[in-house]
Amino acid sequence: MHVVLDARKYFDFGIGTYIRNLVPQIAASEKLTLLVAPGDADRIDRIPGVTTKINTSGKYSLRELFSIAEDANTSQADIFHSPHYTVPFGLRMPCVTTIHDILHIRGREYFSLAQQAYARMMVAHACRASDAVLVDSEFTKRELLTVFRMAERRIHVIHLGVAPLYSIHPPKEELEAFRAKYRFPAETILYTGSLKPHKNIPTLISAFVRLKHRDGCRLVFSGEPVLENREVRSLIEANSLSGSVIDLGQLSRRELSLAYHAATVVVLPSLYEGFGFSVLEAMAAGTMAIGARAASIPEIMGDAGCLFDPHSPDDLATAITKSLDDAPFRTAAIEKGFANVQRFSWTKCADETMHVYRNLL
Repeated sequence: MHVVLDARKYFDFGIGTYIRNLVPQIAASEKLTLLVAPGDADRIDRIPGVTTKINTSGKYSLRELFSIAEDANTSQADIFHSPHYTVPFGLRMPCVTTIHDILHIRGREYFSLAQQAYARMMVAHACRASDAVLVDSEFTKRELLTVFRMAERRIHVIHLGVAPLYSIHPPKEELEAFRAKYRFPAETILYTGSLKPHKNIPTLISAFVRLKHRDGCRLVFSGEPVLENREVRSLIEANSLSGSVIDLGQLSRRELSLAYHAATVVVLPSLYEGFGFSVLEAMAAGTMAIGARAASIPEIMGDAGCLFDPHSPDDLATAITKSLDDAPFRTAAIEKGFANVQRFSWTKCADETMHVYRNLL
C-alpha cells in the first residue's frame, strides 16, 4: 500500500507531534510519501521506506487546495491522508482526514469572522470529501456530529500515543545537570505548549499568585517563549512574578522529557483541547498531572491525576497545593497515571489508522 501524507506541518506543536510519531509506524509496513514544506526537507529524520516530495504552496493558501492533489495524484498512491482539515480538490484516490478539533469554529471569541468562516468552510469540505474522518477523542467526534451533518460511521475515534522517550527515567547525573542549567528549585509547576488564548494561561498565573508565599516554588513554561508574548509577560510583571517564573522556550524532545521528569507537577489549564498531550507525557514520566475539567481532558486523563474548574484560579491553586503537600495523594495519582497511560501508544494509533486505510481499499 502506498500512502501520501501531507507533512507540511511536520514541525508544528500538536499536529507536528502527530505526524512525527505516525510516520515511522506507517513506514515500517507501508510505502510512504511525505509532502513537505521547502525548508523542512533536510530537517526531517531519514526513515527507510519514506520518500519526501517538496510542495511549495503556502499553508492555508488557495494554491494548496489544488497543488497537494496534483502531487498526490502524480505519486500514484493508494491513499491520501491529511493530518488536519485542509483537504485538496481533485484527488484521484481515497482520502482520510484527521480532524483534531474544531476550535476555530467553536471558540468564536478567539478568532476573527474571516478565520471562523474559512475554518467552517474547510472542515465542512473535509467532512464531505473524505472517505473516512479520524478524530483523537470522543469529545471531538461529538463536536463534529453537533456542528456538521455527516454519517457517524465515517468518524473513527483513534486515540493518539505517548512517545517511549517520556517513560524512560533519565540518568541521575543528566537530570541533575538539567535542573542546575535551568535553576529548577525543589517545587516546580510545569506548563508546556503554546500561549494561545484558549490555553487559559491567565488562570494558571492567577493560581500561581496565590502560591507566592511558598519559598522556592517556581512556575516553569516550556514551548512558546513567554518573554515574546506581550500579554503573558505583562501579566507576569503586573503580579511581580518575574523572579518566580522560569522560561525554558522551545526545547528539544530530549530536554522536554527531562523537564517532565524534573517537574513536581504538570498543569494543562486549557479551555479547549482535542486531545492534550502534556498530561499523558507527564504521567508517562511519573509526574503528577493536573488538568482542566474541560473538552477532551477528562476523557484522556481518566481516573488519574487531578481535575479542576478551568474558570477558577482558586480551584487550580487548591489542586496544586494538595498535589505539592499531600505526598500519599500524589503517589496514588502517579500510580494511576502509569496505568492510564498504557491505554495510549503510537503503535496502536498507527495500527488503527492503517486498518481504516485497508478498509477503504
